[in-house]
Order: sequence, then structure tokens, then C-alpha cells
Amino acid sequence: MGTIILMVLASALYVAMLTTVSFSAGGGEAAMGQAIASFMFTVALWFVLALLVAAAAIMGEMPRRIVVISALLVPLAGVTTFVAIDACSRHMKWAVIGPVLLPLLVASLAMVARFAKLRAAWPGDGLSFAVCSSVAVLSLVLLVAAAM
Repeated sequence: MGTIILMVLASALYVAMLTTVSFSAGGGEAAMGQAIASFMFTVALWFVLALLVAAAAIMGEMPRRIVVISALLVPLAGVTTFVAIDACSRHMKWAVIGPVLLPLLVASLAMVARFAKLRAAWPGDGLSFAVCSSVAVLSLVLLVAAAM
């Protein structure tokens, strides 16, 4: 039940975060207010996603190596989301892929590890490794591209 509550909360924060992503270079207090809202929703979303992954690691059947990899990738994906949102505000429209995909990938990793029926649909660790690899590659590509 707690995992479902975390997932519903994460979904609401995900939608709220995406509504604050801006492609305009507008200035003034409105832009500052939107930046603060984006920051708050993004921090809250990644905090809830970290709790979701922790719950999946503790209560689900997440392999230990995936737990260790997730402990590194979840913060990396969170930082990448911030960088991508900033890149979007500087007219780099391609960067929106980060805030759109990274939270979904992390949530899917947690859901598969947490629920037995989902684990049965994808036996073995292949899906977990594929999701972790996708998060790592997407994060690194976005960070390098935003730095250029």
C-alpha cells in the first residue's frame, strides 16, 4: 500500500514538474517564481523516487548489484533532470527528454522490483540492467550535451 501511495505522489509531482519546464527566456519575477516552483517540484519528485527505489530494495526482490547501481544512478538522474530543465530554459528544446524519461525509467525500475507479478513478466535481471543502462547513458549524454 505504501508503494502505491508513493507512486501516486510521484505521478502528481511528475506532472507538476513537467508543467514548470519553460522554453522561454522571459525575465522578471514571473520567471523567478517559475524557476523556484520548478526547483521545488523537482526536488520533491526525486526525493519520492528515491524513497520508491528504497522501498523496492527493502521490500521487493531487487538484486544487490541493482541496489548499488541504483544508489549511484538515482542521484545522477536527479541532477541530470535539473541540468536538463535549465537547458530547456536556454532554448535547448531537445533537453526536455531528460525530465520526461528519467523519472519514468527510475519509477519503472522500482515497480518491477517491488511487485511480484511484474517480476514474473520479466524474469531475470535483464530488464533492471536495461533500465539502469538507459538511465546512465541518457544522463551522461544530457550532461555532456548541456555542457557544450
